[in-house]
Amino acid sequence: MVDSTEELLLFEPGAMTPAPHVAEHIPDAGAYFVDWATRGLPADRAREIESAVNGRRNQNGWFPLETLDSIGSRGSWRGPLTYLAQMTADDPRILQEWAVDGLSGDQASRIEATVDHLLHQQGHAAAATWAVAVRPRTFLDAEILGDRLLAAWEYNLGSIRSKDVAKAVRRWNR
Repeated sequence: MVDSTEELLLFEPGAMTPAPHVAEHIPDAGAYFVDWATRGLPADRAREIESAVNGRRNQNGWFPLETLDSIGSRGSWRGPLTYLAQMTADDPRILQEWAVDGLSGDQASRIEATVDHLLHQQGHAAAATWAVAVRPRTFLDAEILGDRLLAAWEYNLGSIRSKDVAKAVRRWNR
């Protein structure tokens, strides 16, 4: 358990450049989804999904979750990115729990809010980089966060069949 009087180095994040020592352990949600969603699809359909995902990337190269806000979470008629929204549905909770481990009260609330904001606007690695910078005396292990994200993504995509994705791509193109 971390001492509740931990000294935090809070700062307004602005545009974050993910730190290499953090980013190397955080999987890219967009790349993971493209790899998963395009298995078995014809090359032209796979390029459409890849283009749709990459067109939503932040200038730092990472996939921000706010780009999925208008997609919704149900129905193949909304297109294959519905499954990306479903895949990342648990990410805010996972990232917040990781970032505030051992903290409580106002400190935890502030970190949770900022991490959530960064995740939605700048992506996973930017949010994790900020959390690590704010809590330098705490060992926030980015590899553990990466493993938790991957496990959640695999679980959330586990019930979706490849034919569901193919059907969503076909309907998306109508």
